[in-house]
Amino acid sequence: LVPLFQLEGLVVNVDRQNQRLVLEVTPDWYVQQRLNLQATPTGQPLPAPLGALLNYGLQASQSGDAPLSLGSTQVMSLFGSAGLVQLATAVRSVDAGLGASGQGPEKKFIRLGTTFWRDDPQQLTTWSVGDEVLQAGTGVPSVRYGGITWQSHFGLNPGFSTMETPTLFDSARLPSTLEFFLNDRRIGAPVAVAPGAFEVTGLPTVGVNGMVRVLIRDALNNERMVAVPYLQSASLYRAGLHGFSYSVGLLRPDLDRYETPFVASVHRWGVARHLTLDAGVALSARQRSAGGGVTMAVLGNVIGTANLALSRAPAGTGHKFGASAQWQGSRASMGASYSRASAVFELLGDAGLAENRTKEDVRWFAARALGHGLGSVSAGLGRLTDGLGQRRGVGSLGWSKAIGRVNMSVSAVHTSQNTQLQWMVNVPLERRAFWSASVYKAGPAMAMRTDYTSAPVTDQGLAWRVGLVAHDGAAAQDQNRALAGLNLRTDWGEHGLDLVGQAHGAAWRARTAGSLGMLGGHGFYGPPITGGFALVSTGDAPGIPVYRWNLPVAVSDARGMALVTNLSPYQKNLLAIKPEQVPLQYRIDSHEITAIPTGRGGVLVDFSMARERPALVMLTHSGGEVLPAGASVRVLASGEAAFVGLRGEDYLRDLPDQADLEVRWAAKTCRVSFHHPEANDPQPRRGPFVCQLIRTP
Repeated sequence: LVPLFQLEGLVVNVDRQNQRLVLEVTPDWYVQQRLNLQATPTGQPLPAPLGALLNYGLQASQSGDAPLSLGSTQVMSLFGSAGLVQLATAVRSVDAGLGASGQGPEKKFIRLGTTFWRDDPQQLTTWSVGDEVLQAGTGVPSVRYGGITWQSHFGLNPGFSTMETPTLFDSARLPSTLEFFLNDRRIGAPVAVAPGAFEVTGLPTVGVNGMVRVLIRDALNNERMVAVPYLQSASLYRAGLHGFSYSVGLLRPDLDRYETPFVASVHRWGVARHLTLDAGVALSARQRSAGGGVTMAVLGNVIGTANLALSRAPAGTGHKFGASAQWQGSRASMGASYSRASAVFELLGDAGLAENRTKEDVRWFAARALGHGLGSVSAGLGRLTDGLGQRRGVGSLGWSKAIGRVNMSVSAVHTSQNTQLQWMVNVPLERRAFWSASVYKAGPAMAMRTDYTSAPVTDQGLAWRVGLVAHDGAAAQDQNRALAGLNLRTDWGEHGLDLVGQAHGAAWRARTAGSLGMLGGHGFYGPPITGGFALVSTGDAPGIPVYRWNLPVAVSDARGMALVTNLSPYQKNLLAIKPEQVPLQYRIDSHEITAIPTGRGGVLVDFSMARERPALVMLTHSGGEVLPAGASVRVLASGEAAFVGLRGEDYLRDLPDQADLEVRWAAKTCRVSFHHPEANDPQPRRGPFVCQLIRTP
């Protein structure tokens, strides 16, 4: 039985004589509903005021009788509405002898990179000018360069997914509820849908291939189950998606040297639901290369890839071919890959000897959960062949199992040189601390290690760890040693101390890292900042807790400023203060503000709290009688207006030090003046003051 009456948008006409039933519905009953369960609350970023940020790290270390070593890193950023400019440098103390290259003394000051970025969140693209790393693709390597790049940047929209997510197409006769099951377990929250057709995208999945089951229950508790298969793979783009990168510049083989002009481009297309194409090309004065590839789902849930790259260089024309296949299920996975390059194959930036390059690479792996509480096993084989024809093989076998809260693993790795065996156990303890132990054996040598680590620091506080390492003494360089470390997080930054004690002497390392910055004319300091952040102003009210999604994250200092880090860029971050935690003498215009920072800068969030000087003023006639309720009172200096209440009392929010009031009642007026000094009382009483009402001409 389906109730037809009292449904919105439905008119029921019953023709009893002809035994006919006519239903009239509004057009929106046939409009398909579209729901995206993975949609992330995004929005337009707040205006980015001009700001500067310096992330720094300092380190000092010494081992035995060796000289004291000092070093630091600095990342200076200038950001605003136009984009961000970043300069990264490093400083270190070294001897004046030969550097690691043997060509001269190492530099004490190093410029790591200088780059300008400008994001376009609407088009999901980014322009960069300066030092970058080339986006790799088929026929294009990942190398350092200095130049200009325009490329896709899907991360500018946190809710954007490059993968094809499972989609449910269905319809409901009545208002219904959808419940989701994965591996026979209910996941997520139920979703309500109105009568009619609906499309639900972004069904909840895990990182393996499988089936999502959706239970559809209508208003009369009629139920039916729908199964939606899915294929989860980051290597496949969803249909219609195009990613690209265009670069032009100079290769940067060393940090202080640029050479070899080049142009390069990489593309990736989602041609169909289970088919993705790749292409890349790189051109320079010395070398040219191009390649293409395909990724597709075959035999159901097997992901296969194949690619071919061609190159032309002074050594000749070369080629490289590669292929792989990977299958992944809910309890097992398996994969294999193969690549082979000709002797003269050369990519952009390849300046080394040809015999040092890998010419053939063969790999295989498999893993399976055994079930019945037996844990899981994994195995792998690999073989590399260099330009001289020399082969190096490696094989591995592992087993892991969780026994209650204890995690245990055993692994073996075999190479042509030796066989390595390792046993590890991790035991979680109270208050998020844990203890671990391991035994490692390689050939005749064996080492044992045990560690205790306290709970990690996520906000402010102290974490520590201790450990012991014991060797069997088969190798002279191995020494028994004791390890200890401290990690401290404060308003100023992150600090640490590491100690190692062994027979031939002690070693130590001290480090600190933090940030200094300026935003909207306000200076700030804090821990290292690598993502979005907000500088929150609580006016002249100090000590006000600031919350992010109802969790305390900062407290305003004596200036009324608080630094909130780790904000999600291009997403809505709800920052709030609680009115009950604000003293009564402060006025709050808004206690919740949605902050949406860009990915490369900060935003200024102002709660516009202002300190007021309230008072409860009592007014009387010359004869001592209180003024009648309803008389109007106005502060001449500010224009604030109020009405007299019972007992002649009038509440005024903000009075100056010298208060001048004008009172009006029944075409009569008077003025009252008095001194209103600062007081600790949030609502001081003033008066009574005599108001001699005079009729207004």
